[in-house]
Amino acid sequence: MLTPYKKADVAFEWIRDLEEQGCFSRVYLAHDHHLDHDLVIKEIEKKEDTNHDDYFNEARLLYKNTHPNIVQVQYAAQCDSNIYIAMPFYHKGSLNQLMQKMNLTSREIIRYSIQFLSGLYHIHSKGLMHFDIKPNNIMISNRNEAMLSDFGLSQLVNEDSRAAPEFGYHFHMPPEYFSLSKNGYNFTFDIYQAGLTIYRMCIGHDKFEGERSAFTTVDQLKESIINGSYPLREFPSHIHKKLIAIVKKCIQVDPNERYQSVLDVLNDLSAISDGTLDWRLQMAEPTNGTCEWQKESGDIILSVVFDSQNASTVGVRLYDDGRKRRVTDLTIPSGCTPARLYRLLKDN
Repeated sequence: MLTPYKKADVAFEWIRDLEEQGCFSRVYLAHDHHLDHDLVIKEIEKKEDTNHDDYFNEARLLYKNTHPNIVQVQYAAQCDSNIYIAMPFYHKGSLNQLMQKMNLTSREIIRYSIQFLSGLYHIHSKGLMHFDIKPNNIMISNRNEAMLSDFGLSQLVNEDSRAAPEFGYHFHMPPEYFSLSKNGYNFTFDIYQAGLTIYRMCIGHDKFEGERSAFTTVDQLKESIINGSYPLREFPSHIHKKLIAIVKKCIQVDPNERYQSVLDVLNDLSAISDGTLDWRLQMAEPTNGTCEWQKESGDIILSVVFDSQNASTVGVRLYDDGRKRRVTDLTIPSGCTPARLYRLLKDN
C-alpha cells in the first residue's frame, strides 16, 4: 500500500529584499514564526512546462553536501505557485557587500579564499561543479568565515568528469565557455571563476566596476575574455607576489595551464607566510596621483601615502588623540618605483 505524502504548513513573513537576486528567483529576508528566527528565503516561481520536482534540486544538493564552508539549507517547501528554499541569514552579508565597504588586506584575501575554496574542494570531491562562483555567492558567516552559496546552476559531472551550465554571469565566464563546444567542461571552469573572485578581492570593488563598465556590448566582453585582456590582471602594490601568481594561474586562458585541482590552489595559498600581509589600500578615490595604505600596529595606525607624480612616499604614525609622527623607514623622498613600493609594504 502506498503511503501518502504528509503536508504541513510553514509560516514566514517578508522583511526586505536582499542584494543577492537570481535570474529566475527572488531572495529576501523573512521571519519564520514557528522558529521565531530570521531566515533567507529563495523564492522560485513554478513554470508550467517544467517538472516542479526539479526545482528542489538545489535544496537537495545543499542538503547532501554538508560542509562548514557551504551555506546549508534549513528546509524546502512549496505552494501552488512557488518553491521556497530557506537558508540561514548572516548579518555580515555577502563578500561582495563587504568589498563595497572596504578593500581587503592580503591576509584577509588568503583567509577568505582558503575558506570558500575548502567548500569548493568538498563539492568537487563529490563530483559536483558549482558554475556560479562570484563574490555575491559567497556569504560571510557570523564567525567571519567565507561560505559558498547558491547552487542553482550546479551540475553533477558525467563519467568523463565533465558538465555544462545552462547559462551564467558573462563577466565570470571562462574563455572556453565562448570558444569551445558545449560538450561540457571540467573542474578548471570553477577554478577560473574562483580565481576571478580572488582577483576581485585583490583589486577591490570600485576597480573591478571600472573594468566591467568599460564594455558596452557582450561581444566586446566575449572577445576580451577569449584573448585574455579581461580581466586586466593589474594588482595594487600591497598584494603579495605569491598571491598574484596564484590568481594569474587560476585565470589562464588555456584551461590546461590552470590549476587542475582546487587542492593545489589551497596548498599554494596556505604556503604564503613571508612578508607583511596586513596593509589595506584605502577606499578614498586617489587625488593628485596619490593613494594611501594603512596598517594597524597595536594602538596606532601606520600610514603610507604614495605620490605617483613625485615618485615618493610619506610614512606616518597616527595616534588616537590625533597626533601624527613621521616614520623614516616608510618614507622615500624620490625614485619610488612600483617594485620599490612593493618591497616597502612587504618588509614593514
